[in-house]
Amino acid sequence: MAECKKCGVHITDDTDRCPFCRCVLDDDGIKGQNLYPDPEATVKVWRNIRRIVLFLSICAMGGMLIALYMGADIFNWTIVVGLILLYVNVTIYMSITDKIGYMFKTLFLTISVVLILIGIDYFTGYNRWSLDYTLPSSVIFLNASCVALMIVNHRNWQSYISLQLFNIAWSIVLFILLRLDVIRVPVLVLIAMAASGLIFAGTVIFGGKRASEELKRRFFI
Repeated sequence: MAECKKCGVHITDDTDRCPFCRCVLDDDGIKGQNLYPDPEATVKVWRNIRRIVLFLSICAMGGMLIALYMGADIFNWTIVVGLILLYVNVTIYMSITDKIGYMFKTLFLTISVVLILIGIDYFTGYNRWSLDYTLPSSVIFLNASCVALMIVNHRNWQSYISLQLFNIAWSIVLFILLRLDVIRVPVLVLIAMAASGLIFAGTVIFGGKRASEELKRRFFI
């Protein structure tokens, strides 16, 4: 029976490479059953969790709608809870699906939580904290996520340049909103703009030819 020193799995078939990491296998001299880990089992668990959460969400919203119909003054909280439950269900689905890349997941979930927080702010009195803090914080979070994704996927780091350009464009929009007094806290907006610009500049400077080729391929820059 062969053993992968990197993954720590034992393999009983005749292959000479690990089916997970493709490293060359070592024969440990032990005969036994196939001890492949079952990744599908983990997916099944999360699918069941998703179904349970979806069912409980429907029950919760049904209860609130019944209370609302009976005359309870909870309209705003019904909207708030509905938005939160929607985000939770979408997040679980996005986490377990393998049909969508990490960059799109990060971008989609960040935009979703921004919209939900704006909705919560609006339905709970609209104190504008969602505009002053959530919007610029979302750009800062996306910049941090972009750096993390580039480190993790260092072999294909140049594919995240499009996310960097999105962050720059979004931070410019925030600066315009700041000048129009829609956003009242300048510090986070300036940090978001500086982070977006520095990360992009560093990528172009240190990325060299790969960065310039990615810009030409995607944006004809």
